[in-house]
Amino acid sequence: FLNKFLVHGNTTAFEDSLHDNYTKKWISKTYTFWNEARTITSQVQDKEVIKMPVKVGGSYVSEAAYNFAASEAKAVKKESGVLSDLKEKFPNLNFTIGTAPFSGNGMDNVSISPKILKQMESNPEKRMEYEALIYDIAHTEVPTTAPGRKVKSHGFIIEDDGGLRSWSISEYEDGNRRNQTSVKRSEKKKWWQEMLNPQKKKKNSMLEQQRRLIEKQKEKAAEELEAKKIAQKEADERLLQNQLSAKVTTLQRNPAAVKEAYLQQSDIASADSAFGSVDEFTKFLRANFTFAGNGLASISSKYLKACLTDEEKRQKLFENLQAADEMLKNHEGEVGFQGMRVIIDENGEMTTESSKSTITINEGKSQRQIAAAATKGDMQTVLAHLEQDLQAVEDGLKQNKCDAAEVEKAKRLIEQAKQKMANLPDREPTPEEQTAMSISMLI
Repeated sequence: FLNKFLVHGNTTAFEDSLHDNYTKKWISKTYTFWNEARTITSQVQDKEVIKMPVKVGGSYVSEAAYNFAASEAKAVKKESGVLSDLKEKFPNLNFTIGTAPFSGNGMDNVSISPKILKQMESNPEKRMEYEALIYDIAHTEVPTTAPGRKVKSHGFIIEDDGGLRSWSISEYEDGNRRNQTSVKRSEKKKWWQEMLNPQKKKKNSMLEQQRRLIEKQKEKAAEELEAKKIAQKEADERLLQNQLSAKVTTLQRNPAAVKEAYLQQSDIASADSAFGSVDEFTKFLRANFTFAGNGLASISSKYLKACLTDEEKRQKLFENLQAADEMLKNHEGEVGFQGMRVIIDENGEMTTESSKSTITINEGKSQRQIAAAATKGDMQTVLAHLEQDLQAVEDGLKQNKCDAAEVEKAKRLIEQAKQKMANLPDREPTPEEQTAMSISMLI
């Protein structure tokens, strides 16, 4: 009950449950102090990264990686190839094309299958997934020394099927040895817990001191309130016992009435827990957390039962749902964001699954097609494709898969094609013109 009061500020219900004005004044001061404490604590938490795995496509990546890839997806695309773009975004990595291991020197080698590069070129969702994966690779700390060996070179390989593999060449006393390991990027524990070492951010010393002070004051306030609750409970029990004894004395010849009075005493004594049932606890979650209220959170029933009696687990659940609500709020209005789902297993571990779908027009390709069209017939073919693109982005705008700029881009290309078509001859294309047009439609 204290936790509900402190976290959610339900002062009215709390004060109504108290029995004297002194306690009401005391708890009002505590609530004012706690509001200030929560403000400082939230400032500290805002400077920290929420370290939880996020599933993008077939990969679990860090929240930082997801945010990076999402921001890059919204940025204006350059006409340079995917590999050149990756080299610019991750200058500390040595990129090569292929899937052969043990190629490259040093510790920051990344080889990418040409099939994956092609997918990234044509599919914005695949590009976002693999850029997020490469972001985590770039921030993975690979130990260079261990008892009896020294790592000379190391790298990662993104294979044809999208699988992730790491390799290393280590120097031992008896010579060099080579090693390969498959990384289960689609399994949360394998990639997130064993391979990924998120960067630790430096904390502001003053804020850290304030947080420690707040924790101590919180513990002291909780102890004082608990002692007061115990004293009040003992007084209530004595009063109830005296009332019950009086009823039993006056109703000794009515066994049914005595039994009913006893049951009433038992009900009052058992109502001291924070939540009496899973249903009651679930109603509370739905009323206070967006994900729980709209049915987007799947919480293990076993964990819900454990939360009824375990305050630490209950607090962890509150923190996870609050973090998920904040993530959902951050994604609101983001182009391409289609939804988000939270799964909390029987150990209280939370996984978030977000879906993103975007539609974009390849302006460079359309410009090449317009330039290659040498006759009115060729330009009519180009216009038919552009009209299809316009319909796709107009539908995408309604579904939050693109923004208004994509629609304007399609309309601008159509107008450009119509203006050129007015000056083109109405004849059959020559073999050379036909070849140039075919190439522009394929590339």
